[in-house]
Amino acid sequence: MSPLALAWSNLVHKRARTLVAAAGVAFAVVLAFMELGLLGGVGRTATILFDKLEFDLLVTSSEYLDLSRPGSVSRARLAQARTAADVVPVSFGPAAWRASDGSELSLNVIAVPPDQVPRAFKIGESGVFASEADARKAGALLRRDGTFLLDRRSKPDYGTPNQPRVNGQRAEVRGAFDLGTGFSWNGMLMCAEGTFARVAFQPADECSFGLVQLKPGANALDVQRELRAALPPDVTVWTRAEISAAERRYWLRLTSVGQFLAVAVVLAVVVGVIFVYQMMAADIRNMLPEYATVKALGYRGPYLSRVVLWQALILGLFGYAPAFAVSLGLYEVAARFGGIPTQMTPEIALGVLALTCGMCLASGLLAVRKVHAADPADLF
Repeated sequence: MSPLALAWSNLVHKRARTLVAAAGVAFAVVLAFMELGLLGGVGRTATILFDKLEFDLLVTSSEYLDLSRPGSVSRARLAQARTAADVVPVSFGPAAWRASDGSELSLNVIAVPPDQVPRAFKIGESGVFASEADARKAGALLRRDGTFLLDRRSKPDYGTPNQPRVNGQRAEVRGAFDLGTGFSWNGMLMCAEGTFARVAFQPADECSFGLVQLKPGANALDVQRELRAALPPDVTVWTRAEISAAERRYWLRLTSVGQFLAVAVVLAVVVGVIFVYQMMAADIRNMLPEYATVKALGYRGPYLSRVVLWQALILGLFGYAPAFAVSLGLYEVAARFGGIPTQMTPEIALGVLALTCGMCLASGLLAVRKVHAADPADLF
């Protein structure tokens, strides 16, 4: 009998124990799926704003650390950059939202010139506005001082706008847009630059960054080098790939959220290894006479090692299948009700499968020495 066939017979022979072991594996695998899914959600929400803005290059302050601490850029620098490309100023920052029921929450505010709304944001099915006409309409609404648009995907806690206040000042919510929430913020407002300067107490000659939009046929890297040479060192010019990578690096490596989720994946694997090892060690201990009989029939240690490893691998696959199905449902719940864009990607599915196989094989390697302890002499 081949090692695979014997391993399969061992698992089928004691189905109740096998189901319990598979359930333990599935629990550890679901944990790994959820932590990796949330980690992926952190990476996606880290760049959610930049993904919805229309730019080829981004001009920021040289003191830019992350989107929550962008620093400020003099509009004179953006005027200098306009010699090489079109630039749209954008202001961004936190604010206190006070609803009509008296509750106070924090959210973020983004501001652009009203006539530049169609150029500043991506438009279409996955954009901020469904059509260019909607974007122009939004820009027209924002021309009135104190007027805001509220992100439709803001958390329900913000309620139905009814004479809210932003940083203690009266605000009028006249429309909506689609951007999204995540770990960075729970709600978002859009307004004109003049309104932002008033409610956020920002100097009128400063903004957070500039969206550089290249002319047709221009090369982004060439223009980036040109702007870096022309602009003073108090600003930085990023490509889209560079600023997105910087944001993801900050959230995944430097924040407690990213570090916690990375550690949680490791802990899930460790829990799985320990559980599978305990189940397999107990199973081997109960079947020592059978293994001793196999040895007495002339089968050597390597054969028994392969039996144990195959058994561990099959057990891992038994646990992976239901865990994958459960995780798909949990991802949908997290995305729909938690506002976290968890998504089952081929990388996550294959990565967790590899982790599951590695976890179970590691448990098998730890348990295999107990098989080698089986002594045919104990049968007599």
